[in-house]
Amino acid sequence: MDKILLVSPKKSLSKSIGKMLNKSATELCVTTLAGLAEKLSEESPHCIVIAVENPDEVSKDSFLKSIRQFDDNLPVIVLSRSKEVDAIVELMKRGVYDYLSLPTNPQKLALSVHNACRLYDLTKKVFLLEKQLGQVTHLDDMVGKSPAMQTLFQTIQNVAKTDATVLILGESGTGKELVAKAIHRLSPRDSRRFIDINCGAIPRELLENELFGHERGAYTGADKRYIGCCERANGGSLFLDEISEMDPSLQVKLLRFLQERQFTRVGGLEPIKVDVRIIAATNRNLQELASKNEFREDLFYRLNVVAIALPPLRERREDIPLLAQHFLEKYTQKNEKIFLDFSPEAMEALLQYEWPGNIRELENTIERAVVLHNDTKIKWQHLPDGMRKKERTAIPLLFSTPMHKMDAEKILPLTLVERYAIEAALKACTGNVAHAAKVLKIGQATLYRKIKQYGIRV
Repeated sequence: MDKILLVSPKKSLSKSIGKMLNKSATELCVTTLAGLAEKLSEESPHCIVIAVENPDEVSKDSFLKSIRQFDDNLPVIVLSRSKEVDAIVELMKRGVYDYLSLPTNPQKLALSVHNACRLYDLTKKVFLLEKQLGQVTHLDDMVGKSPAMQTLFQTIQNVAKTDATVLILGESGTGKELVAKAIHRLSPRDSRRFIDINCGAIPRELLENELFGHERGAYTGADKRYIGCCERANGGSLFLDEISEMDPSLQVKLLRFLQERQFTRVGGLEPIKVDVRIIAATNRNLQELASKNEFREDLFYRLNVVAIALPPLRERREDIPLLAQHFLEKYTQKNEKIFLDFSPEAMEALLQYEWPGNIRELENTIERAVVLHNDTKIKWQHLPDGMRKKERTAIPLLFSTPMHKMDAEKILPLTLVERYAIEAALKACTGNVAHAAKVLKIGQATLYRKIKQYGIRV
């Protein structure tokens, strides 16, 4: 049912207009110009009908501004006895949907209100559809819908178009290699090779050989020429993981390579020039290491052209359900199981856990549960002991437990609590936003803003 907010300073006028509007099967609220702002948030109307003697009262900036601040798409229909063309034109310029002269034809008014409400509903549907289509939850092999991940996806797309050197920072397990691969795959270098090398897993002598290669007879056992990663990645991208573990003497050679984009094979004399994009990653603070002379400062600045910092999983908990479902589908299909989703207790345990191993730990947790159990849901008892030590507390109980008795570790972030409340209300109201707004006791426009903010699907 459409909700019409009737605004009129005169009771006699509002009464006669109200009778006409009630015939169009609408839910009617009558207010005055002074009480409009309060009524807007309380009623969340689909259309506003204003009946005044002088249209100049409506065209005042403060009046229409309060409506536009509430909802810029809310249609306004003005009824007035005035027939001044200039005043009517001014109203239309200010975004008024329709203007009708008093006394007006009831059928004409009902039709105008009906069309205005239909247009408003269509605008809301388009808004939600654009939001769902516009929000990127997957980029390459990465998953996330939190604000931090949305920013990360945009940064990756922007930097991928260039040849700038990238330094990826983040704790172990946050997906630094996935970011490096995404940058390569979204770049013009996608058709060429992506080579990754772990600087912390290879001894210094072998790492130099692996990077730059060697000539035949460069050392004992070098019976033929070896082409290094820098040469093999020519035209493509070279990913140097754990760059902070590189030996200081090798850092000098890497610095020269970054400056000149050329190198000499071990045991060789001829310089070799290549076109390689360098992407480095580390889980340590390179700037701090440089200040302690544990990493070359000039190399740090050469690498730190574009820095991308990955947030740990505990700082973007809203991504946990999406990631968990992604891994559940992946390993359910791989192991030919029948898991579909998670029990509320299991999901709550996943949300409350601190995840020191970040996404890698979450993925291993889901894979372990799928491999070891046969069920349609991942249940609380399927999770590792470390996640089941804390007492299970259903999320709704958080609202009924006195604050002085609550364990700080069991308190969810306010944004998550708000999101759960909105999702629960929408589910209970079968997706009816107007009904959900009434249940939550907030304005409909406010609820739409929250839906957009949290990326909730209606």
